[in-house]
Amino acid sequence: MLADTLKNFVEESLGLLLGVGLEEILIQLGGTIVLFLVIRKFFWKNLTEFMEKRRAYMDEELFKAEALKVEAAQIKANADETYSTLRNSVSKTLEDARVRAQKEESEIIAKAKAEAQRLKLEAEKEVELEVQKAQDQMKKEIVTVATVLAEKIIQKEVDAKKYEQWVDEATNEVKRS
Repeated sequence: MLADTLKNFVEESLGLLLGVGLEEILIQLGGTIVLFLVIRKFFWKNLTEFMEKRRAYMDEELFKAEALKVEAAQIKANADETYSTLRNSVSKTLEDARVRAQKEESEIIAKAKAEAQRLKLEAEKEVELEVQKAQDQMKKEIVTVATVLAEKIIQKEVDAKKYEQWVDEATNEVKRS
């Protein structure tokens, strides 16, 4: 009785929930077991071999992908190192060029200063020569005026006023020349 009640309860519950009876569930379960046994007997070896081949293929592809990833990392590291080396080389070249330019600038400035000093000394010598020539010319003219004045004094006896007048005339002549 209890077994019948429990059986009825399970059948009604399953029937309400799934819409199927207990017999249908048992038939389905039996069919599934038979299907599993047939597959196991005739197809299991092929299926497992296929799955093993597939797993081996996937493992191989994964290994290749890892190898490519490592290779890509090495290539990137080499590229980064090359980039860094080139950057340092360019930086060093620019710094060397900057130093050379500053050195050339200093040399050009030093040469220009030396040339300016040389030109200044030449100009000072020229001015000195011109001043010397002018002084020599003035001395000659003073000697000439003094000689002329002495001749006039000797030729005539002159009083003091006349002498001063001649000195003024000689000074004016020197100033005009």
